[in-house]
Amino acid sequence: MSGHNTSNGIAWRFVSDPDQLREAVAPLLRESIIGLDTETYWDRTTNRQHVALVQIAAPTGDVLVADVLATGVEPLRALIESPEVKMVAHNARFDEGVLRGEGVRTAGLIDTLRMSRMALTLASHSLASVAEHLLGLPVDKTLQNSNWRRRPLTRSQIEYAALDARVVLQVYDELRLLLAEQGRLEVALNASEIVPGEEGKSRKKRTAAAAPEILLTPEEKRVVLRLKKWRLERAMAQRVPAYMICSDRTLEHLARARPVTLAALATIYGLGESKIRNFGEELLKALLDASE
Repeated sequence: MSGHNTSNGIAWRFVSDPDQLREAVAPLLRESIIGLDTETYWDRTTNRQHVALVQIAAPTGDVLVADVLATGVEPLRALIESPEVKMVAHNARFDEGVLRGEGVRTAGLIDTLRMSRMALTLASHSLASVAEHLLGLPVDKTLQNSNWRRRPLTRSQIEYAALDARVVLQVYDELRLLLAEQGRLEVALNASEIVPGEEGKSRKKRTAAAAPEILLTPEEKRVVLRLKKWRLERAMAQRVPAYMICSDRTLEHLARARPVTLAALATIYGLGESKIRNFGEELLKALLDASE
């Protein structure tokens, strides 16, 4: 199925047949760079994110929207694992992680989120914010958390998915120009590359430097489990790893101290001013609910 979104000029092709997907991927292997995005869903039986769609945008032509629930990831492997094709994604660590969970290891992604943080001073570095700042293009994210597992997908869902892959490539081009003007392009590209296995190494470092273990009562442990559910839901909404919301140690301190004000949150391990400003009220409510 193919389509064209007249509101933003994005042409796309939706593929749900494995053989057709292989044919569609073959010419992309000759590209030097592509935009990449994924849409995912949470599976309670496996307790992790699974990939529902993979969107691929070459500099020209239709955006390929692959229904991997129907095709599997194998038809995409040659492209995603190719060291010859550079891929760019926004918050690329998320995409690398979910693809790795499906058994596909990226040869290296460039993260436009990292590039944006080096090039721009913005209140938010979400793809929507960066695209609006650089391109004057409003990106409607209301469909981000829709049900990507349900079939058939709506036309609006497919158009939304295709748009992100195209936009991230345009954002990448603009960020390259800015960073080149600033004389920092090479440094930024090196810093923005997502190397497979990078996250595991950093987690080991964090574990080694962790604070002493807190001994919790059974009731406090139950509170921590409930807070972890809140943390996971927020992480899914933001498409970031759970530890970027707050660490396990922070949840343990919350369960022990039970703060009830924003000022009291400032005394909790791992909660800085920006986190309290961004979700302090929500966290206090989650803690209150978890304590009931």
